[in-house]
Amino acid sequence: MKPSDVNINFEKTVGDLMLIGEPKEVYSYENGKPTNQLQAIGYPVISTKLWEKLTIKVKELKPSIEFHGKPIPVALTNVDAKLWQDFKSNEIKVSVTADSIAVQNRVKVNKGGE
Repeated sequence: MKPSDVNINFEKTVGDLMLIGEPKEVYSYENGKPTNQLQAIGYPVISTKLWEKLTIKVKELKPSIEFHGKPIPVALTNVDAKLWQDFKSNEIKVSVTADSIAVQNRVKVNKGGE
């Protein structure tokens, strides 16, 4: 079985998300090398359930949310999460893409023990 064969319920697994840094441009790769082709905008977020940092690639060419130094609750649409193996570090990692990202009004925080 390959890591990519594992189905992930992203919302139930990570809970709500908070934007914790500046969005950055993500470029396509060919033959293991970066190209000049802009692919997405990467948003650094933290899971309020797992307290793990992730980068979400959103299919847009310009950031739709600005970061001003304080965590911002965000919501994603049409999330696609896949596991993959990094053969250099021999770790299983998650790759997450979404069609869009937006500021969310409320967020639930897991304070531990759940």
